[in-house]
Amino acid sequence: MIENRSRCAAVNIPDSCILFISGIGRNGLPLLSTELLTRLPNEGGGGGGEKWQWRHFPPMNYDHCGSPLSVYFQGRVYVVGCGEKVKEMETLDVAGGGQWTTLTFFHPRLIIQSMATVDKELFLLVSGRSGFYSVELDGDLKPPLDEWRIWKLQSLAKLMTVHFKRSIQRKENNHHFSMHNGHFLSADFLVISFMYMKYS
Repeated sequence: MIENRSRCAAVNIPDSCILFISGIGRNGLPLLSTELLTRLPNEGGGGGGEKWQWRHFPPMNYDHCGSPLSVYFQGRVYVVGCGEKVKEMETLDVAGGGQWTTLTFFHPRLIIQSMATVDKELFLLVSGRSGFYSVELDGDLKPPLDEWRIWKLQSLAKLMTVHFKRSIQRKENNHHFSMHNGHFLSADFLVISFMYMKYS
């Protein structure tokens, strides 16, 4: 890592890259900087293990108090500060480079505790509100504010997305559920308290 940091966000980017975002620097202050860790091609073919390279990436516009939350969706990274009362997100086109831009996603302001994506849907866990919020993301990057869906479920845990290589089915309360394309959204670590699923 080029710059020492803690409490940063790390986002897996397809094609062997990881983007490290913000965090707290050595001096204890929030950072605006980001760094990309890229796996280099093994051109020699002589073994010796994988080789990785760090490089600077465009700095953010806001430090998000050094506690960023981030997700990756269709070539873009979305970032919001954990525990910040906000109505906007920062986003970056990873492949295109350029600068971070700001998008208004919420109204009124919400305190976001965690977020995750499943397929084209963005899920948020919000302080002081019951249930989860979700909205379908599309190519124009401007989700309608009136199309947020509220899931009436309770959890104090962080959201995470777990990806399976094949579809998994389970039976619960006499209903059959099918994991959406082999993905489910999980809170409470190994205890699944919320899943994005559909009846079959």
